[in-house]
Amino acid sequence: MNYEARKTAATATVARWEWYTWPGLDPRPLHFERDLLKPGRRLDARPPLNRDVLRIGFDTEGRVAVTEKYSGFLRGRLNYETFMRYAGDVVEAAHFDADGQRIYLHEYRYVDGLMRSAELTARRGSDRESYEYTDGLITRVLHDLTPRLVAEHDDHGLVRIVAGRELRYERPPAGFDLEAECRAVEDALVALVPEAVAALKFDGPVSRIALSYHLANDLDCEIYIATDVDAEYEWSPPDYNYVADIDLGNTGPIRLVRQELTLLDADDHDAGAGSEWGRRVMCAAATRLRTHDWTAVFPVTADFLLYTVDLELVDLERNLAECG
Repeated sequence: MNYEARKTAATATVARWEWYTWPGLDPRPLHFERDLLKPGRRLDARPPLNRDVLRIGFDTEGRVAVTEKYSGFLRGRLNYETFMRYAGDVVEAAHFDADGQRIYLHEYRYVDGLMRSAELTARRGSDRESYEYTDGLITRVLHDLTPRLVAEHDDHGLVRIVAGRELRYERPPAGFDLEAECRAVEDALVALVPEAVAALKFDGPVSRIALSYHLANDLDCEIYIATDVDAEYEWSPPDYNYVADIDLGNTGPIRLVRQELTLLDADDHDAGAGSEWGRRVMCAAATRLRTHDWTAVFPVTADFLLYTVDLELVDLERNLAECG
């Protein structure tokens, strides 16, 4: 079926329309959990045009019939559409771009109400997953009979998801305190940054030290140091003339902190509660590091400044204000 035929058939089954946040809804097992995402939330009204949003049409049985994706980058223009087709135990999801060109076709097959496979046919390839269950709970996602994901459950729900040797998700242990663990990350940054900077040799007094992060919820940063600041690049850490790395690792508590901050963002990507928490941790560490006796390590200029900022400089002004 072509674009017009699928659109006409799917739209004819829509009984109601609802606005949803990205990433919307998807029936595939562990589709969201494997990437630390959560299904989209229903909205009472369409958000401003500069935000991504989905309009989902449901049929009389409450099933998704049509999904329309509107782009905030494109000032609210429609840029993707997905049309569902239900035929007993076989369900098709056809995804098209704004020009009506098909991007991919998903075919889902069900047995006894549980999805058993999802086959993808796209412009440049194909893929197939199959699903295994124990007592009605998804336990394995397979690709060509090879486990792609293994899920463990207990009486309280999902325990962990493992992809090969990679731990994708792990439920925090009882008593896990995110706030306390974030303070521990702050303490680690305060200890590691001076060590990393002290290992470098500079060609003159240090003027700027920037803790530069890409994603605040990742709590990972590089240290950029400048001895000669060009006014044009004063607030552009990658243009400084020295760089040092610190490694917080990715096991134990720090991995759980990153996971939980990412999941907080997944609750509402526009609010970004996890990223905001991570940003505050970076600011708290920078504030404490400003009191470090740097003159005992290397000469500094009269206008020496230590601060933290994201690579795109979106957080620059409020970070400078919060760091004191």
